[in-house]
Amino acid sequence: MMIPINIIFKIVRNDPDTRSISIKMCRQNAPKSIDDYPSFRVSYDNLDFSSVYNLQESLRVLVSDHALKLLIDEPTLPENKSYKEIETLDLNDLVGDVVAIPFGTDNYLNHVEL
Repeated sequence: MMIPINIIFKIVRNDPDTRSISIKMCRQNAPKSIDDYPSFRVSYDNLDFSSVYNLQESLRVLVSDHALKLLIDEPTLPENKSYKEIETLDLNDLVGDVVAIPFGTDNYLNHVEL
């Protein structure tokens, strides 16, 4: 299962003299407005103007990489931090605790026999 995440961006400045644009971007479901994110400069040299599709794809690569970095650096709210692990089948032991488990089925621990 793949979780769809839309990346949005806003060109805040186009500077043909320096052949660059300034972009603000974030996830569509970001915790704050796109205008609250810092802008970053992108040279025309990093964009493919050979077609609308290629321009879109070159922008997708740039903003997706940046969005992933923002997501990784996004702070965890103190009330969402979890130090509890599931160590029992008794659900009463988990009532009121915030418990973290990895998302998805690809998060198996590797077992190595020596």
